[in-house]
Amino acid sequence: MSKITLKLMQHLQRTPQAPVLKDETTQRWFSGGELAADVDQLKDQLHGLHVGHGDVVLVALPNSAVYPVLVQAIWELGAVVMPVAATTTPAGLQALMRQRAFAACVVAPDLLNAAVTALTTVTRLQLNTTDELTLVRDLAVPGNVAATPTEADVALLVTTPQASSPVGLTYAELTTDVTAAIADYQLTATDRALVVTPLAHRESQVALLAARLSGGQVVVTPTFTASQFWPQVETNQITHVSVRPWRLATLLRTLATSPLVDQLHFMTAPTTPTPQPAVHYRIRQPVGAGSWFTNHAKKAIMKGSEQSGRYLRAHLAGTPRFRSTG
Repeated sequence: MSKITLKLMQHLQRTPQAPVLKDETTQRWFSGGELAADVDQLKDQLHGLHVGHGDVVLVALPNSAVYPVLVQAIWELGAVVMPVAATTTPAGLQALMRQRAFAACVVAPDLLNAAVTALTTVTRLQLNTTDELTLVRDLAVPGNVAATPTEADVALLVTTPQASSPVGLTYAELTTDVTAAIADYQLTATDRALVVTPLAHRESQVALLAARLSGGQVVVTPTFTASQFWPQVETNQITHVSVRPWRLATLLRTLATSPLVDQLHFMTAPTTPTPQPAVHYRIRQPVGAGSWFTNHAKKAIMKGSEQSGRYLRAHLAGTPRFRSTG
């Protein structure tokens, strides 16, 4: 069995009563036992539908508590997850289905009609983490026997700007990313991560896995909303946030009244190439003036150094700390 699937199983087994994951939409915490029960139910259903080792399952869902348990269930069967944006159009989904044979699809309700054909079956489940989840099985795809995955097996098929087709990410590669994230952001069991970036992105999957495998807690929200961000951070006692770099400008324009900002760490993909020191990042001030962040300053904010809160407070107050010398 791959290290990641084994550790995910063990984490839920160690926390049968403890809160592990919160869904911001429903404002509900789920224990390790509740999540494990959902993983088992999903795994049994997918196994019964003959989804197994090497089969690809398309997932087009907004961020929610059911997303990570669905991914874990698919992995425990040795199948592959291809996450795509929940905002994908019906035409876009059908185009993907013409390009690749998916053994099964799990999609948002507005995409269900596009996923169903004359050769599919539809199974609806009620889980702890959701009132209804629909599994669409394509009977034209024979399916494989379930088998525990190895490190060399593909875990995710992810899209990248550099590739014209999805790229396979093995468990070994995913483990490398997750291990790096835990070390880079010094994640521990006392931390609580907020995932606002869509889980269709590789960096979000890595951030969520890093938070879980470090023994910490995770809060999942369906979308990034600037007006709700700081209240979410304060209410949920967040220490780490999975957010894309370009969101920083928006965050810096919003009022941060939470004292937790001094301890807040921003998580990005550990595999993202480090920019050259000469590169500068322009972030617009609330008053319209421009400030320039050198790579050193941006790194401090993104990696959550002890000064990150002070950088944020300075910019929220409209006081530039870093200027371009060129």
